[in-house]
Amino acid sequence: MQIGIVPRFDSQEALDLTEKIINQFPAEEFVVDSTSGEKLGENGFPIENMDVDSLITIGGDGTVLYTLQKSEGTPILGINMGGRGFLADVKPSEAIKAVKKLSKNELKLIERERLNVKISGEHLADALNEGVVRSEEPSRVLSFRILIDGEEIERTKGDGLIVATPTGSTAYAMAAGGPIVDPAVEAFVAVPLSTHRPKTMPLVYPMSSTFEVELLESDRKADVTVDGQVTGKADQGKIIQFKKSKNSAKFFEWKGKFYKKIREKL
Repeated sequence: MQIGIVPRFDSQEALDLTEKIINQFPAEEFVVDSTSGEKLGENGFPIENMDVDSLITIGGDGTVLYTLQKSEGTPILGINMGGRGFLADVKPSEAIKAVKKLSKNELKLIERERLNVKISGEHLADALNEGVVRSEEPSRVLSFRILIDGEEIERTKGDGLIVATPTGSTAYAMAAGGPIVDPAVEAFVAVPLSTHRPKTMPLVYPMSSTFEVELLESDRKADVTVDGQVTGKADQGKIIQFKKSKNSAKFFEWKGKFYKKIREKL
């Protein structure tokens, strides 16, 4: 099995653990990303050019999201050197054991749904956690309307809106007052950000639906950010569309108890 490793390159602890893993498995063929390879004295490749069967990330959830944007379809095992670690849930002390199981094909593969985010028909990126529409100028509110399957649901003003997957419901969307959605539930969640009208509440809607946001004022622009990794721009008349992506994210399951994670990490 060809295994790619993507550590957080600005973390010496992550780089040290990468070196330890490589040294522990001389028979395995590991490939590191270019930036980390330079720091470790190894030949590295850009993540998008890695010809591997699986990927190991060493860092936090941000490292997982970054790697996912660069490598569509390759399953990921996340080793957590960061904070809560919902996506990267292998502890550093468990890393060698987890990699052994990965190399022997003993880890279950799971899939998580993603959101396809477009701005007026142009694909921006696919979100594992969330797509966020926010005012380009923090001091100015956005005026926008919300549509589901072409039906207008609300017109409101505020800082913006988060549209999140079940996976992302425990991240920014939860911090903004949204509900936690079990990954087994086929629904996305939309969470308004500081809107003026009290009735603009978080909304859970079916994954089969098309969710759209249209900006209404000519002098206001918005940033559209996907998983904190990719950002686009939108202005009046632009339609920001969120639909279930055809490309799910694949992960190797290490700790599969969702509600146990909730209890431990929140």
